[in-house]
Formats: sequence, structure tokens, C-alpha cells
Amino acid sequence: MLGSDSWDDYWRNLRLPVEVSKGESLYIDAITDVLDRYLCGDRRLSVLEIGGAPGQYAAYVWRRFGHDVAVLDNSAIGCTKARENFELLGISAPVYEADMFAQPARLFDVVYSLGVIEHVATKKGLVAMIAGHLEHLRPGGLLIVGCPNFRGLNRLFARRLSPSFLAIHNLNVMAASTWDEFEETLDLERLFRGYVGGFEPSMFWRRERDRFSDRVLRRGLFISAKVFGSRRLRVLRKINSGAWSGFLLGVYRSPSSG
Repeated sequence: MLGSDSWDDYWRNLRLPVEVSKGESLYIDAITDVLDRYLCGDRRLSVLEIGGAPGQYAAYVWRRFGHDVAVLDNSAIGCTKARENFELLGISAPVYEADMFAQPARLFDVVYSLGVIEHVATKKGLVAMIAGHLEHLRPGGLLIVGCPNFRGLNRLFARRLSPSFLAIHNLNVMAASTWDEFEETLDLERLFRGYVGGFEPSMFWRRERDRFSDRVLRRGLFISAKVFGSRRLRVLRKINSGAWSGFLLGVYRSPSSG
């Protein structure tokens, strides 16, 4: 069980190496399908993941496309884990221990984050955070941002099984319409925005209390993840909505000049 105050223990106990790969889950496949669509090409790109420890998605990008990858994270333990992970995987990639609002070490062709923006408290904070991403991006570069979706049906399960974890997330950020403001304010060209992955029961692996009913619910979700992951029912996972899908992703072209 992982509460909202247990991140240090989470990093310390994380077993390495870790990297995402196709076929691992339909949820991961849906996220990486978007990366595949926009990161493929003949030109080798420089790619930065913000909040990227321990580097499992950066490892995917490196292995899939051969791009030059890097990770920026403000967690000292997380950065240590990312460096260890890259070493174990044989990947030469810098890991920057810094806040995203600090002076960037360099600019990148692509900047992405897949679970950072949902922790801001306000719309104004969301605009500022996306602007922080852009500080690391070359003019005309590609920005990819994503966050888990705990609205709708997902909120019911998360509130029951891991309420303190849910409490550190801003559910308003998980509404696609909320993104209109930063898109317009920062003059971003939207290439894609949408929910992906369908309903994903495995999102609810955290269980903060030891109540019998919670154990039964968690077991039921585990079983349903197997069922929904079967080949026969995979088509259902292509039906997406903010009411039940597990992830929200956006892909943007940044302005070519400041």
C-alpha cells in the first residue's frame, strides 16, 4: 500500500531495471502508440522527459527510435534510481536533478511529461507549468504532455481504495477542456489531444486500508484487468471518454519564435 507521503520509500524500494515495452499492457500500448506516431522519423532527435525518474519511458524512446534521451527530475532519490536504471540498461543518458523552472542546461527538440501536470492547484498554475516545459524546448519543437484521468468512474475506485493518493491530484486538470487555456495563452499548435487506453483497472493497484471490502474490490479489479486485456475484448479499450479512460494526452508544436 502506497500513501501520498511514501514517495521516498517508493523510490528506495523500486527494483531495477525498469522500462516500458509494447505488449506489457493495453494502457501502456495506448500511450506509446502516441509516442510512436509523433517521434518516428529519420532524424535523430534530442528528447527530454520532465519528471521522468526512473527513466522507463525514456528507455522506450531510446530503444524504439535511437533518439538522444535525457531525464529531469527534482527528486534526488529518483535521479539516483534513473542513473542506476540507465546504467543497467546500457543507456548513455544524462539525468538532471533540478526543478523544471531552473535555468535549462540545454534546449531539446522534444520535451514531454507523463504524470506531472496533474499536481498543480490552479489553471494559472497549469499555464505556468506548461510554460516551464517550453523553457527546455527549442523554438518550433514538439511538446507532449499527459496525465492520468481520475475523473468519472475512475474517481469512484480511487476515492475508495487510495483517498490520500487521489487528494494530491487536481481533477480539473484531467478535463481536456481545461487545457484550452494554456494552448491559447502559449500559442501552441495542437496536433493531438484526447483520452487513450479505455478503462484501465490496473490503475487502482494502491490500497491504503486493510478493510475486507477493499481487498475484495482490489481483487475484482485485478481480475477485470485480465478480462479487459484479453484479445476478444481489446476492441472495447479503443472506446475512449473522459468518463472512464485512464489517460489524457496532448501533442503540440511550439511557436517557431518567441
